[in-house]
Amino acid sequence: MPTLHELQSRFATAIIDGDAAVAAGLVAEDAPGAAARLGIYLNHFRVTLIDTLAAVFPVVQALVGDPFFQAAARRYVRETPPSQPCLFAYGDGFPAFLERLPEARALVYLADVARLEWAINEAWHVPDDAAVAEEDPRLVAGHALQPGFRLHPSCRLIASRFPAGRIWQVHQEACADREAIDLEAGEARLLVHRRQNEVGWIDLPPAEFDFLDHLTASGNLDEALTLACKGDGDFNPMPLLMTLIEGGLISSIGAAP
Repeated sequence: MPTLHELQSRFATAIIDGDAAVAAGLVAEDAPGAAARLGIYLNHFRVTLIDTLAAVFPVVQALVGDPFFQAAARRYVRETPPSQPCLFAYGDGFPAFLERLPEARALVYLADVARLEWAINEAWHVPDDAAVAEEDPRLVAGHALQPGFRLHPSCRLIASRFPAGRIWQVHQEACADREAIDLEAGEARLLVHRRQNEVGWIDLPPAEFDFLDHLTASGNLDEALTLACKGDGDFNPMPLLMTLIEGGLISSIGAAP
């Protein structure tokens, strides 16, 4: 007689592998039979996760078409079952999966668009946090440049050598109205964020993107400024910082972590 843990492991394996017969013998028979009941559960599991991916990555689905997306999502679900109970947290590995998917190799921009869509999803669902007020005394009298600036939790930085943001934008329109996108039109450096219950992004020049990238990694303003200035000796962070503060995208100021 298998233990409860063994039974649960076999059941999970059967559902993930798509083979209800593996676990059917461990389930008491009644009407309908165990295999049929497991088959219903298996189908619901797979369909629910595929639908979740489609809801998070609608532009990816539009780019590749529904049959391709369904096949890729089915493979991803089998390879990467959920590790958390919340469906909105499922799919973080999908962009990397698409990047290594042989059938999508020709669509060199696809993974970056997926990363943008995942950043939008995360920005929607991350818990909110208080923003630093514009009148905060630590921002006046020349004291704004101090360590410990922290971006709002919704902020995500997305870099792509393709115009990923524009690709996303044109796919919010009806198909007949979409403009053609020149993949050589320029790189994308985006700060995705949620503000006043809306998710959007700010297009950043290279120096500002590098500055925020360093700031996000270290949480230390002085260190981020030093590193950014190595790439652009004339870089001045104050206009960007004031834009972020005015937009409610700075959550804290204080000692460096």
